[in-house]
Amino acid sequence: MTHQTTSGHAPSETATETTTGGTAARDSEVDATAADGNAADGKAAGRKATDGKATDGKAADVQVTDGQATDAAERARVLAVCRSNWEYRGIDDASTREMLAELSAHLDEAAAAGRSARDVVGADAKAFAAAWARARAPLHQRVLRMAAMIPFVLGSLLLLTHLLDLTLTLSVEAPRIAFYAVILVGTAALEIRRGSLGFRWWLLVGLAGVACAQLTSWLAGDGTLFRLPLWGTLLLMLPGLPYAYADTRARRAISSKT
Repeated sequence: MTHQTTSGHAPSETATETTTGGTAARDSEVDATAADGNAADGKAAGRKATDGKATDGKAADVQVTDGQATDAAERARVLAVCRSNWEYRGIDDASTREMLAELSAHLDEAAAAGRSARDVVGADAKAFAAAWARARAPLHQRVLRMAAMIPFVLGSLLLLTHLLDLTLTLSVEAPRIAFYAVILVGTAALEIRRGSLGFRWWLLVGLAGVACAQLTSWLAGDGTLFRLPLWGTLLLMLPGLPYAYADTRARRAISSKT
């Protein structure tokens, strides 16, 4: 009896040990799973942080690039406005190029210091250019140059018309005068304000000239007012030839240096 009872307790101890071992194994598996989950969460968080930093870095790079593009566009606009104003205010080509080089150097220095072109020339680039033109050349000198160059430009347009029409005597009508007047005034006004026209503005000025010519033809007719011979066209160009020649020589001298 005693032997049977002792033998009867052995399976219970074995079962208990088996149960304890199974529980420990399951606990180990749970711990391993939790560790794997924590590791996965850490990796995911690390990837999110890395992706966030990369996104922030790209956004910052885009903002810097946009800012640099805006500054470059503003710089180009200021230089173009100043150049047009100086040309239309009677500053010779050599002086204009020298002033542009000096202004460009100032703008580069300002950009290196983190300042914009507006900080250099102020809110009104046209007023800045006008003040520099007055300081560069006296009024009577600039007026004399413009009085010679305006007929030169007009004569150049008329000479082109002679060549296109293949004629030595050009018929001048009121619509033709209106067309040239709108082209000259519109081009000068827009270039002084904007620095350059571009294709769209050239097209708009041309369309305005055509419309004005048509209106003038309807109001005043298209009869010949007078006839301009070729020698008259060349005579218009004569006063501006010395200035045009001096500007050409200045451009060639600068080109040879560079």
